Amino acid sequence: MKKAPKSSDTQLIPGIEQFLELLDVRTCDSDFGTLRDMVAKALKNGMQSALETPPPPRWQDKVIESIIPARASVLDVGCGEGDLLVRLSDSRQARVQGIEFNQEMAMRCIERGIPTYHGDLEKSLDNFQDDSYDYVILEETLQTLKHPIDVLRELMRIGRKVVVSIPNFAHWRVRLAFSLGGRMPKTESLPYTWYNTPNIHLCSINDFLDWIQTDKVTILKAWSLVAGKLEEYQNEHNLSAEQALFLVQK
Repeated sequence: MKKAPKSSDTQLIPGIEQFLELLDVRTCDSDFGTLRDMVAKALKNGMQSALETPPPPRWQDKVIESIIPARASVLDVGCGEGDLLVRLSDSRQARVQGIEFNQEMAMRCIERGIPTYHGDLEKSLDNFQDDSYDYVILEETLQTLKHPIDVLRELMRIGRKVVVSIPNFAHWRVRLAFSLGGRMPKTESLPYTWYNTPNIHLCSINDFLDWIQTDKVTILKAWSLVAGKLEEYQNEHNLSAEQALFLVQK
C-alpha cells in the first residue's frame, strides 16, 4: 500500500499517516488547508457564482462533435432522444446507432431516422462484434450502471475509441457538504437526494483513472468542467472539477 504523502496540515497531527493507511487512503490529492483555501476563494469571488454555477446542459456534446471525424461510425450507449446522433449524422455524415432503455425515447430516435436498439444496455452489448464502431459514446451514464466496469470493458471491445463522461464525486463542494453536513450532498451537478438518485456507483476522477491504469487503457485526451467552464484535464481537477470527459482507446 502506498503511503499518503505529507501535507502542510497532516504534518501537524501525530500519527496521521498511519491513520490514513488504516482508512485505506492510498494518496492525498489535497489537505484540510487546500479545502479551506477553496472555500475562501469561493467566498471572495462571490458565493452565487462560485457555488451554484449550473453545468451547461450536455456540455459534452460540443466536445464530442469536435472529435468525431467525417463519416465515422458511432454507437451512442444511452442515447436519449438522439440529439447528438442527429447532429453527428448531419454535420459529420457519421454512420450512427443508438441504444436506449426508455421506450419513448427510443421511439423518438427511430422517428428521427436514428437506428436505435431498445433495451437494457448492460444486456445488449454482447450482440456487437469486436471493433465494429470507430467511436462508442457513454455520456452521463456510467454511474447509473449495475456493472460499470463490465460495461466499460465491453465498450473497449466494441469501439476503436471510446468517449466516457462522469460526474466527479470528489469535487470539493461535495466533500465539504458531506463532511460538515453528514448527509449525502446535493449540488448543481448532483441534484438528487439519496432516495431518488439514479447514481448507484459513485466514483471520482481518480477512481476512473485507477480503472484506466488497471486495464491498461490509453487516454488520448481529457477535459474537465471547472466552475462551469471547460478546461483541459489537470491532475488537481479531482478536487476542483464537477464533471470530466475522457477519450480513450485500448
